[in-house]
Amino acid sequence: MSELQKTQSKLAFFINAKSHENLKVRLYYDEINTQSEFFRICIESYLNQDKLFMEFLDDYKITKKIQSKKRTTGSRKLRAKGNQLLKDLALTDEDVENIFDILEKDLPEL
Repeated sequence: MSELQKTQSKLAFFINAKSHENLKVRLYYDEINTQSEFFRICIESYLNQDKLFMEFLDDYKITKKIQSKKRTTGSRKLRAKGNQLLKDLALTDEDVENIFDILEKDLPEL
């Protein structure tokens, strides 16, 4: 097994052919070199809870009736409260990472 196979996962899914063609055209227009790059951008934005991406996702969930407006609004408020707490505590990204490292060391079952 190669190093790449040990550290990477492959995602695959189906979309209709016309949407795929339109995606390739839009990516070319926006100078995003590969479909992989586009999906990595989306995944990174989602995992990092990027403000603009989360606003888009919240709107999408409400519009497509994936999640109730009440629950989506609740999630939005929790994210805002968490961000405010981080600001109040003046924690940097490195500080937060160190906290998680300490918790992982002290509580390995988590």
